[in-house]
Amino acid sequence: MRPVYGKDTAYDLLLPYVNWSFRRMFRNLEFQGLENIPRDGAVIFSPNHVNTLLDALAVLSMMGNHPVVFAARADIFRKPAIARILNFLRIMPINRMRDGVDALAGNEKTFRDAVNSLNAGIPFCIFPEGRHSQEPGLLPLRKGIARIAMMAENELERPVYIVPVGLVYDDYVRFRTSLTVNVGEPMPVAGTMDEVTPEDAPEENLHQRRARKILQNLAEKMRGLIANPNRPKRAKDSLMLRILRVPLVPFAGLILLPAFGIIRYLRKNMKDLAFLNSVRYGICYLINPLIILLLALILLLCGILPWWGLLILLVCTPFAPEIWYGAVG
Repeated sequence: MRPVYGKDTAYDLLLPYVNWSFRRMFRNLEFQGLENIPRDGAVIFSPNHVNTLLDALAVLSMMGNHPVVFAARADIFRKPAIARILNFLRIMPINRMRDGVDALAGNEKTFRDAVNSLNAGIPFCIFPEGRHSQEPGLLPLRKGIARIAMMAENELERPVYIVPVGLVYDDYVRFRTSLTVNVGEPMPVAGTMDEVTPEDAPEENLHQRRARKILQNLAEKMRGLIANPNRPKRAKDSLMLRILRVPLVPFAGLILLPAFGIIRYLRKNMKDLAFLNSVRYGICYLINPLIILLLALILLLCGILPWWGLLILLVCTPFAPEIWYGAVG
């Protein structure tokens, strides 16, 4: 199995479509502060965690077609097939305290792979809160991001930065809503560690004091990015666009019938609605197009669907979620 940061042609081909389809999910998607992303060193992104998979896709979309390596909770890697898919998507497992003290020892490989990713020029992203939450404010930050940052600073021959990212959704449940991605000023890891003085928590060793300082400064920066009272407003489509969409809505609904069935089935057992839009995205933009393609090929081979009908379906299917949810969502 290739390293999570290794070159993968299939990943490179899929990435532009993922970025394009993610942007279609929102009526209004804004990236603010992209100029704050350093170009002269290794970058660790530190976003708040609100909307499960969509938060990672927001960071990925923020970087255009440049890959990003992510860390996710280790329990979702238990099934080998799922683990292979996550590895393909450049996602690494990280254990949390709730997984048990013994499990935390397994994080050493993840920390090592994170540093190797940074050394290979690929940004690393970790959600330092350790879990998602839709409650206002920021949850306490976990130590993992500080450990990775200090390890990278000690081993890499170029500057290491932590870049705070604030994700502000208009509505984390609705499809076709608004999202603002606020990129904060980069935090040089070396400079932050140098701020530590012997008077800071004298009962702790130097390593612990430096980690504490990184987390304190980072939390302050992240709070400023998500405390913006001007939440993104749900943009409205123009009257002309809404009129043009009317005859297309039934066709879009027909294309999405397989997706509706799968989403309805999964939602029955969904205890946390924060997963709803992530499921919608995966079903509508990744799984449903494959189902439609398979059905269209069968109809084509049976002589029921002409070749130009197949072409129309292939062109229209990626736009169907935007048309349908833009009208009824």
